[in-house]
Amino acid sequence: MVLLVVFAAICLFQVIQTTRVFSMEGEMKASDEDTTVVLKLRDDKDFMDSYRSAQKYSLALGLDLQGGMFATLEVAVDDLIRQEAGGSVDAKFEKALKEAIIQKESSQSSLVELFYEALKKDDPGVKLSAYFANPVKQISFTSTNEEILEKLTTVSEEAIQNTYGIIRRRIDQFGVASPNIQLQAGRGRIILELPGVREPARVRELLRSTAKLEFWETYPYGEGFTELLKANEIVKRLKGLPTEADSAKTDTAITAGETPAVSPVENQVSVGDTDSLGMAIANTDTSVQDCESLAKIPDSLLTQNQQRAKFLCTYPILEEFSTQSQEQLNGYPNTPVLGYMNIRDTAKMNHWLHHPDVVAELPSEIKFAWGAKTEKDASDFLPLIALKVTTEGVPKLDGSHIERANQSYSSVNQSEATVSITMSVEGAKIWSDMTGANVGKSVAITMDNMVYSYPRVMNQIQNGNTEISGDFEIEEAKDLATLLSSGKLPVQVRIEGEKVIGPTLGAENITKGTFSFLIAFLLVIAFMAVYYNSAGLVADVALIINLFFIIGVSAAFNVVLTLPGIAAIVLTMGMAVDANVLVFERVREELGIGKSLRAAHQAGYKNAFSSIMDSNITTFLSGLILYAFGIGPIRGFAVSLMIGIATTLICALFITRMIQEFMLDRNPNGIKFWSKWSKHVFDGIHIKMTERKKYFYMFSVAVSIIGLISIFTVGFRQGVEFSGGYQYTVNYSGELDLDKTRNELEKDFGGTSPVIKTVGNGGQIMVTTNYKLNDQAALVGNQDALKAGLIAVNPNSAPEVIESIKVGAVVSSDIRRSAILAVIFTIFVIFIYILVRFRKWSYSVGAVVALAHDVLITMGVFSFMGAIDILPFPLELDQNFIAALLTIVGFSINDTVIVFDRVRENFGEMKSATLDKIFNNSMDVTLSRTMITSGTVLFTIVAMLFFGGSTIQPFMFALFVGIAFGTYSSVFVASGIAYDLMKREKEFAGNAVQAAKV
Repeated sequence: MVLLVVFAAICLFQVIQTTRVFSMEGEMKASDEDTTVVLKLRDDKDFMDSYRSAQKYSLALGLDLQGGMFATLEVAVDDLIRQEAGGSVDAKFEKALKEAIIQKESSQSSLVELFYEALKKDDPGVKLSAYFANPVKQISFTSTNEEILEKLTTVSEEAIQNTYGIIRRRIDQFGVASPNIQLQAGRGRIILELPGVREPARVRELLRSTAKLEFWETYPYGEGFTELLKANEIVKRLKGLPTEADSAKTDTAITAGETPAVSPVENQVSVGDTDSLGMAIANTDTSVQDCESLAKIPDSLLTQNQQRAKFLCTYPILEEFSTQSQEQLNGYPNTPVLGYMNIRDTAKMNHWLHHPDVVAELPSEIKFAWGAKTEKDASDFLPLIALKVTTEGVPKLDGSHIERANQSYSSVNQSEATVSITMSVEGAKIWSDMTGANVGKSVAITMDNMVYSYPRVMNQIQNGNTEISGDFEIEEAKDLATLLSSGKLPVQVRIEGEKVIGPTLGAENITKGTFSFLIAFLLVIAFMAVYYNSAGLVADVALIINLFFIIGVSAAFNVVLTLPGIAAIVLTMGMAVDANVLVFERVREELGIGKSLRAAHQAGYKNAFSSIMDSNITTFLSGLILYAFGIGPIRGFAVSLMIGIATTLICALFITRMIQEFMLDRNPNGIKFWSKWSKHVFDGIHIKMTERKKYFYMFSVAVSIIGLISIFTVGFRQGVEFSGGYQYTVNYSGELDLDKTRNELEKDFGGTSPVIKTVGNGGQIMVTTNYKLNDQAALVGNQDALKAGLIAVNPNSAPEVIESIKVGAVVSSDIRRSAILAVIFTIFVIFIYILVRFRKWSYSVGAVVALAHDVLITMGVFSFMGAIDILPFPLELDQNFIAALLTIVGFSINDTVIVFDRVRENFGEMKSATLDKIFNNSMDVTLSRTMITSGTVLFTIVAMLFFGGSTIQPFMFALFVGIAFGTYSSVFVASGIAYDLMKREKEFAGNAVQAAKV
């Protein structure tokens, strides 16, 4: 009793904190309608401190309820392998690595192991030391392949663990409420759920950035531009144009400091039309003949476009490049900025600066890098900066010497956001020497090879504290500080799967989910009160307390509530009735044989206990396996289901009994377990299962065959989680002709026909396509084509993409594998549990056959109904469908165990009865419990199916089919199989007298 009071007090505290958080979030939104991020800081420090304090103990909403971002990251172990090889790779190395990456999609082996196997396949006698020998890493040319493999495996595992830790620190510092971060170490995967995130672009940058911070000395403009002109001569030679060695310097020549006095934008060297010579000036590959023709014509006779074309004949590397003006150079001649280039054109310069011939001929002491930020006076232009490389090929100082980093404000301009960094003792000394040697010049601060700041050194900095400025927004400065303080990633990560949910969808899901929950809850309460009279009212009180406990425990364990989680709670409400029904039906049986109310009450709890425990344990095991194999929302569903089962047992076995015993103490006849109409509802019903089982077998076989035909001929409409691709949910106005829309989008999607489905009652469609599946930018890029297509069909449609999902093929293969393993493992565990618990393999076989029957029929119906496409919601093979299958397995075995438990009990009580009579009686006496429990669960499912919204309707439809057939199979399939198998055994050949020993 004391423990129960303590437990209730803890739950009460958690529920109060949850209520406070929701109330305070409502205040924040009401006070600032433009604020969409719940965690936006308020000026009221006390208010925010109170909010954060309550938030630690409250129930958090998941992605689908408040919007946010889901991402699957893959640690780039292939890059790590190349890195460990020190760049000494060849064609065989790259070929083996590519093969390993492909094989990894369908293998549980590590990439290191697959890479080695691929190398051996091409060269059986391969020596890994030829690639990985490195004295610093204690790998010599005499090291064996096994030793090197062990080191590579250790390095990759450490990199994955370190990456996971750094990503977690970054997300924690980003300020996401209740993030869910899971590591799939064996696969090198990190699963992220970030509720409330409204700026996915910031998150992507935060996740992808390796945060490789470096401090470089720079070349003054004159020296740096001279090296750029050397690169220009190499480019001219590569393009076949006359070089300086071949021709005299023309009047269009540029030398260091001799630049036109114009702004960066005005000095952009670009041309875009044709002239009288008929040359395509916009074509950078101007021929030698064209250049020779232009060289013969005086500049005064050339058109502006011809002059620019002549310029490009001499300076092809400067196409679209804006050099520094003389005025700028007069202001700061030591500037490291060589010029500016539009962001969209930097690929042209990069092509030449990274060309092998250019890299080979330029001095190794120089490297070029673009600025990370555009210039204020030219918002689309990035500066090109010349960095000075040491003889070791590394910067003099890097991020390993950073101890702290935080967002602050400039000491010169308090309104300018900056990042303040504090260095270690060693770093402070290097920084002091570096700044002391560059007074009057610039040093560049780069991260991931992008220059964030290139301040002019006014004096030596000796204390190791410095400031990174770069025209930052406050959020940018915070993110940069987060990256630096969380540490450098040992290797890059790739975003393999991504799902962004808008707040509009989240608000809609909350409304529909809450409404459907209330409808389902009221249906169950009303039925229990009407059917079981005062005993039902006590069960209703326990149900309300159970809901209170579920919320409290979920908040205490920081469970993030998702839409599938709400479904699990609603389903738990239906299943919570089961324990009470078991007890109440046993009490009614005891009263039927003449026992007093108190004696019947005690006997009911005693006799129902084993059935209650067996049925809930098997369902709990299903939830446990679902949690182990699932990812994302499936895990949330599993956690909510397991919490619900635990609290259900507390309420049914303790609270309900305690209240009823209190009522009996006050009045020995104070509880009624039936109403007038419900007392004899199931009296006189005799199923005669053993006589009619062949008809049930025929029905099950027929339905199963139809399902198999549909599965193998029609198949399933696979969701993007399984097939890979993009899926968009779009709100629109007016009417849309789906056929015209499909044809229009097919043109926009490169001839790829998208799948279009109307969602809900209109005004919303779901578009699925695999167009540009491997293009990293296509998730956003496809949206423009999607909107354009909808507007072309209906100019007034005003399309709004409220949800977008991207899933790569690697992610989908993992989901498929996890789903198959989850189903197989669940069935196996249940087989073992029943074998151990009932000590007869015939029970286990009957249960497993019934489970397979339920799963098969559900899949068949899902396939068939998806093919004929008559439902107002899409039926797709995705994570939620797998969650539904496992829920069906859990519920079906719950039903089956109840029946088997009664068969086992009857073996002990009906010692002289035949096997037929034992089974038939067990079916008859448990029928009321089976129908009532299944009915209450189906009540909840139907409510969610009609009122829960399009997001959860496919899930509920699968549950409806599976639980309906699961109820049928528990009585007519599982029991029939167990009966047939026992009948073949010697001890059950005649009467069941000897069966009492079981």
